[in-house]
Amino acid sequence: MNLDTLGVILKVMAASLVLSIAIKYLAPFAEISPTTLNVLFAVLSPAAILAIVLLFNQHD
Repeated sequence: MNLDTLGVILKVMAASLVLSIAIKYLAPFAEISPTTLNVLFAVLSPAAILAIVLLFNQHD
């Protein structure tokens, strides 16, 4: 494993840590109503974002 790969892995782990801490401590303050539209957005947005990233990556 070279140094660049290790750097990318550490960056992803750090971003994941920051995101998980933000969700744990800041999410209770965000009052999001449990509507069908909010649930659909939460479930479908990661797949849509990944599809868009892969689509733009395909053109390179």
